[in-house]
Amino acid sequence: MNILFVCTGNTCRSPMAQAILQHKTEHNVQSAGLFAGEGMPASEGTSEVLKQEGISSDHKSQPVTEDLIKWADLVLTMTQNHRDMLKQSYPADTGKIFTLKEYADPNYENNWNELKEAYAQLEEAKLTGSEIDPNLLDQINQLEKQVQNVDIIDPFGGNYMTYQKTYEELDNYLELLVKKIDNKDR
Repeated sequence: MNILFVCTGNTCRSPMAQAILQHKTEHNVQSAGLFAGEGMPASEGTSEVLKQEGISSDHKSQPVTEDLIKWADLVLTMTQNHRDMLKQSYPADTGKIFTLKEYADPNYENNWNELKEAYAQLEEAKLTGSEIDPNLLDQINQLEKQVQNVDIIDPFGGNYMTYQKTYEELDNYLELLVKKIDNKDR
């Protein structure tokens, strides 16, 4: 499978995700940035965290291109904004563009379906003039927060601990991604 990770400048999150996934699997992995220059190394924080984790990386940044989008079977972004910009720029490829969190996390789809059901219950109560259960409103509130929290922390400009937190978050979701992809390949 060809997997493309996308962030803003292709020096922090997406090269970190690329290196981690290449370390874990044999899939073809690249990364790019929406506003990336050509040939920049990974940020010092990204390089240091990967080195501490025993993961090698010889990263050179690249901008997102139509050829990269076509090459990819799956495009995983670091934020909703990245996802939405790519979907707008490449409308023929929207079916393979997701945030990493929404694609990899099995709970995301469940939460999204629960939210749709809760909204349906709310609309039904409004239409029939029934009293609205306050627990339903609390449930909607909680589910909305969960489905909207799909951005990976941006460590840019942060200290080593900030990069380490981003690494841990990426590693967690990439473990989920590997399980999902491996199950699809069977």
